[in-house]
Amino acid sequence: MDQLPELVPFLLEPKSEIKLLALQHLLGVSDNQEARDILKSTQIINNCIKLITDSNHVVVRHALTILINLCQDADMLNDIVKKNIVPRLVDGTTDTKNKMSEIFAMLLSNVTHTKEGCLSLMQCGKELEAFFIMKLVQVLTMDSNQEDYFKSTKNNWIVNIILNVTQIQEGRKIVLDKENQIFKEILPLVRHENVIKRRGILGIIRNCCYSEQHHDYLISAEVDILTKLCLPIRGNDKLDDDDLLGLHIDLHNSSLPIGNERDQDRECRKMVVESLIFLTGTKKGRVSMRNAKIYPILRNLFNFETEEELRDNVEKVVELIIRDEEGDPTPEEIEQMNKRQKLEDEDAQFETDEI
Repeated sequence: MDQLPELVPFLLEPKSEIKLLALQHLLGVSDNQEARDILKSTQIINNCIKLITDSNHVVVRHALTILINLCQDADMLNDIVKKNIVPRLVDGTTDTKNKMSEIFAMLLSNVTHTKEGCLSLMQCGKELEAFFIMKLVQVLTMDSNQEDYFKSTKNNWIVNIILNVTQIQEGRKIVLDKENQIFKEILPLVRHENVIKRRGILGIIRNCCYSEQHHDYLISAEVDILTKLCLPIRGNDKLDDDDLLGLHIDLHNSSLPIGNERDQDRECRKMVVESLIFLTGTKKGRVSMRNAKIYPILRNLFNFETEEELRDNVEKVVELIIRDEEGDPTPEEIEQMNKRQKLEDEDAQFETDEI
């Protein structure tokens, strides 16, 4: 281990065979925290970043993988973020001819586990604001007219990147901007067959629903987030005429595809209900949910769930939308609203687990 620093200069060796030997050895130990501690005082980050534009694809793959492993260390992750690496990672991720685009996206996902990485991607307040994220969304949705669009497992990491940026207020503001249409572009993916992608999209929706200042846009006819959220939990239950009265046509018995099933993934259903809970945070949100007549869907979901936590969350939504709006909020509700606003104004606490 003590000899590891001596290998780092060989990463810039002109001879490919020597460079590759050094990369292979460092790659083998970069997943080890003891090795990372020893390498912190070296130029390994700078040298690997230089190698991600190398003409040798094996060199690029090894360099990217080493950087991904180094991201497991918080100090090294912060150092990587500070190296202005985001533009190069976006280029590598969005280059449709790049066979290693997924590895570039994986590293970009790691970089956006920090607020600084998210801000670098969003370019907030700068000339290129939203440019990088829009490039990513363009690649994510470019095959939307293809038959396998809702089956393909490509670009899952891009979904994870967008999920990361919506954990901060600045990110939600850009993703929900009406002009760039990012949110509307990715919203149909809530119906994707791949559970990883579905979880990511529903996580993005949940994060955006947390932002009460954007509730008007979310519940507007332009987005109609309530219908989109109800589709995964609708199931194939046959609703009677009274239940269908006032319910969006897309949720009617006759509109459902044959064999329609409620989302079988617990995490997906959980995020749908959490999104609805956030939407009850404003009076307009609660009124819209009443007007959308979604109670029968929530009722059937409650009967479907077997876990107490999920049933309690569904019940919480129902209680909030059927209660009388008259009168001032209770002290407990005021405290909850203050907490939510405080969290909205604070830096995000990032969850580093992948979707």
